[in-house]
Order: sequence, then C-alpha cells, then structure tokens
Amino acid sequence: MRTENGSPMKIALVRLSSLGDIVLCMASLQVIRQTFPDCRITWVTDQRFAGLLDCQPDVEQVIALDLKGIKKRPSWSGLVAQFQALRSAGPFDRVIDLHGMIKSAVVGSLLGGRQDGFARSCRKESLAGLWYREAYSIPDDLPATVRYTLLVCRALGIACSPAEAAAYPQRPYMHWQKCDEAVLEPYLSDQAKNVLIVPGTSAPNKNYPPEQFAAVANQLKLNLLVCHGNDAEYAAALTIAGHAPHVRVLPRLRLGELKALAGRMDLVIGGDSGPTHLALASGVPSITLFGATPVCFTPGLRNRVIKTATVPNLLKPDPRDLSVAEIPAGQIAELAAELLSGE
Repeated sequence: MRTENGSPMKIALVRLSSLGDIVLCMASLQVIRQTFPDCRITWVTDQRFAGLLDCQPDVEQVIALDLKGIKKRPSWSGLVAQFQALRSAGPFDRVIDLHGMIKSAVVGSLLGGRQDGFARSCRKESLAGLWYREAYSIPDDLPATVRYTLLVCRALGIACSPAEAAAYPQRPYMHWQKCDEAVLEPYLSDQAKNVLIVPGTSAPNKNYPPEQFAAVANQLKLNLLVCHGNDAEYAAALTIAGHAPHVRVLPRLRLGELKALAGRMDLVIGGDSGPTHLALASGVPSITLFGATPVCFTPGLRNRVIKTATVPNLLKPDPRDLSVAEIPAGQIAELAAELLSGE
C-alpha cells in the first residue's frame, strides 16, 4: 500500500518495554510486511531493549529513548535530544501505540500523524486515549500475541480474525549477529542436547521454585544451562546448580548474546518471561510455565505451555497467587523428554 503521492506507507510502532512484551509484539511485524511489502516500519522503544530489534529485516528504523535516564537525571538537553529524535523521524501515515500508557501515547503523538491504540477497557492507562484518533476494543481473554496482532490489523485496515491472528508468528523472527555467539561456545555441547533453564521472571509470583527446577534438571541430565539477569536470578541459578551438580550457570549476558543463546538451544524451559519468549521468536522448542498470569501466546507442537488451574485476573494478576509452584517437576521433565525426542 502506498500513500496518495505514491510513496511507501510509513508506519510507527510504539512499545517501550518490557523485554517479553516487546518480543510478543514483534510477531505482528509479519502481518504488516505480508500485507504492505514496501512499507517503511519504525519501532520506538526504550534503549534498554533496542537490541531486540537488531538485525530485524522488517524494521527500517529503531528509535531508542532513554526516558528512564532522563527521569533519574533530569536534563533539558537530554529531553530536547529525545524530542528531536522523535520529530525528525516523522511524520507517519500511521502510529500504533502497542503499550497503552500515557507516556507511550505522548511519545507516539510527537512522531506526527494519526495515532491509534487499545480501547479504554483494554489499555493500561485510560488517559492514554486522549492522544488517539481511534481506539480499538480487543478481547482481554486472547493471548497477548493475538491481541497485539489484531490491534495492528485494525489500525491498518487489515481484515484479520482472532483465529487468523493466532497463526502468527508464522516463522522465526528473532535475529542476532555472529559475534554474539562467541561467549556461548564453551558452554554448548555437540554431544548432548542443550537445554536452557530460565529461573526468573519480572514478578516473584511468576517464578517457579529453583529447587523444583533442580528436580527437573536431575531427571533430564543433559547439557543444562541456567541464565540470569539480576542478583535475584543469579541466586536462583546458584540454588539450581547446587541441587543439580551437572547444571552450569552462565555468565550474565548482553541482550544480543541472550538472543543468540535462546536461538542455539534445543529446548528452553522457564516461566512467563522475556528470555523464555525468545525461544518462541527463534523457532526453538520451549516449555513455558504459567500460574498467576494468562497464557500469552498460542501454543503449538514445539512451543508448549503448562498452566495451573488458577483463573488469573486478566487486567491485574494477583501477586499472592503462587500457584505456578504447584506444577510437578515430573510433568515438566516428561514434556521436555517428549520435545527433545521430536515426537
């Protein structure tokens, strides 16, 4: 699709954070590119997560903002620089706010052009709608990947049912540079299956207990690696390794290295977290554990989920819900063996 003057359509997607949500939002790039093959796509994100979009062939431009840095260290020159980066990129034919917060809506408005987003009932902050031309109601009970894809389709006038949106991603969409693999080589095996355990998530009530992860590891006894991104996750990784001596704890990785790690695995096991979702985006088999939060993607033969019987609050999960710990380690190990055998 081209504009009235014959130039390719310019589309901006705004999703500032977090790692997992950006990964899930990126699945929508495929439907845009399939429908408008010559469009130009810009993605606006927090600079902490801009590396997720490195080497992404469907995105022509990434605008990385340091909003958190400016908040910590207020600077007029820094604020002006962010403003100029946004204004110089536009105007756009469509701006789509995939975040649904006031700050993301304001950022989107600075790009220039019509901005659309989620309806009030399904966005994080209701006042974000003040900056939208159109707001679309997308059912909250759909997986996140489906909701993001449907919003993109509605904003761009693409006919797409929830069932059709659930077919995305249709192919792997996470990419990295060859140099990102260098630090991983000493840890990868060509004699045994490589399995990654992701011990942490963004919230304590989504974390599977490390002792139970160790029980899973002891049943698999393959080349098992554990990643970590902060001190709490490092402590959990050490606990797993302490109860499963054949498990190795990886060094803390940069974002590009983490993408490469997920992409090189034979299986990734973890909770509802960004590193686990990288397996889905990389076309790698995975087992994702859900308790307090709803299943956020459409499970398939390679990307499986284990969900407790808890019915989560779709808009605000209960922080007291620790039901993910009820998932038996044996059930995870059995499913892992199935995926690793290719059955």
